[in-house]
Amino acid sequence: MKASFIAPRKKYLFTMFTKVWLVFIASIFVFLNIFNLFVVYKNSDFKSSAKALDINRAVLEKNIDNIDEKIGFILRQKAVAEEIYANNIILKDSMKNLFDLVPDQITLNKVIMEKDSLVIYGVTPTRDAYNFLLAAPLKSIFHTSNTIFYLTDKGWYNFVSTNKIINPEGE
Repeated sequence: MKASFIAPRKKYLFTMFTKVWLVFIASIFVFLNIFNLFVVYKNSDFKSSAKALDINRAVLEKNIDNIDEKIGFILRQKAVAEEIYANNIILKDSMKNLFDLVPDQITLNKVIMEKDSLVIYGVTPTRDAYNFLLAAPLKSIFHTSNTIFYLTDKGWYNFVSTNKIINPEGE
C-alpha cells in the first residue's frame, strides 16, 4: 500500500540555495586571497621603491653639496676678480694722475709703482725745474721723497726719485 499521493523524489545533500551560498562564499574567499597577494606584492614593491628613492636622495644630497662647494669657489673667485678689477681701476687712475702731474719740461724714462712706493727715472733740464714742478707735488703725496741727480753730456740731469708711503703699522 502506498502512503503518499506523490511519487518520491531524490533528496540531495545540498539544496540549490545552499549550493549558491557555498559558491558565493568560495568565490569571496578566492577574491580575498587574490587581493591579499596583490597587497603583499605592492607592499614589497613600495619597500624596494623606497630603498631606491633613499639611495637616489643620498646621491642627490651629495651632488647638492658638491654644487654648493663649486658655487662657493666661484663666489670666492668672483670676489678676487672684483678686487683685482677695482685695484686695476685705482692703479689706472693713479697712473693717469701721475702722468698728469709730470710737467712738459720733464721726461720720464721709467716708472716703478708698488703698493707703498714709487720710483721714477727721468730727465730734467735743471734741478730747480724738477724741484719746483715735480718734487713739490710728490712730497705732498708721499711721506718720504729722495732724489738723486746725474749730469748728462748735454747739460741736462738724469734723476732717480724714490718716494715712499709709510704704513700706519710702521712697516
